[in-house]
Amino acid sequence: MAGRIRSQANSNGQTRGAASRREREKAQRRDDILRAAREVFFNNQGIHAATVDDVAARAEVGKGTVYLYFDTKETILAHLLLEGLDTLVADLEAAYAAEQDLDACTRLRRIAAAYLEFFQTNPEYYRLMMAFDRGQFQASVEPEVYQQVYTRSLRGLEWLVRAIEQAQAEGVFQVKDAREAASLWWAGHNGVLVLLSHPLRAEIVASSLESLYNSMTETMIKGLGGQ
Repeated sequence: MAGRIRSQANSNGQTRGAASRREREKAQRRDDILRAAREVFFNNQGIHAATVDDVAARAEVGKGTVYLYFDTKETILAHLLLEGLDTLVADLEAAYAAEQDLDACTRLRRIAAAYLEFFQTNPEYYRLMMAFDRGQFQASVEPEVYQQVYTRSLRGLEWLVRAIEQAQAEGVFQVKDAREAASLWWAGHNGVLVLLSHPLRAEIVASSLESLYNSMTETMIKGLGGQ
């Protein structure tokens, strides 16, 4: 009897061990596919030209294997986008510096600087964010994936909203809706980044990215009533 119990316990342990190993292998395969996608979309063919076949070839798996983990090309891109959003949100949180006693305008300048640094150090992720702002993104991915992207994006915006709400509380901003003001801030700074990403437009503007971007920051602060 005791022998049968030990045998059953060993069998259960082996089953759990095998299941755990399979889960690790699946997670590793998924990571390998995303790594391959990152190389294909960011370094080689580009977001629009690259295909799932290209990703499969880079990952050295069959196309069907890729589809076991990701339903569509857009779903793969969405998961890469989530990586970029996680980095950006962490950067914005660090810039906000909740643990420090900072005035609102200092926080806003720090947030603006963090966004510019993200643009400069992660240009592929930034381009992916801009690409997903167009087209039928919501219709091309599963609702769960879309919700993840939406939630992460909102989380990043919230740090800017909190800084503007602080400016309202300090009496330096005369705005009624902090989220609307944050949207204006976001639009203005993205406008500078997108404008100067185009060589011809950059030549026409004849101003450095940092100079025009910082001017936008100060214009927004003054326009919203700050000092």
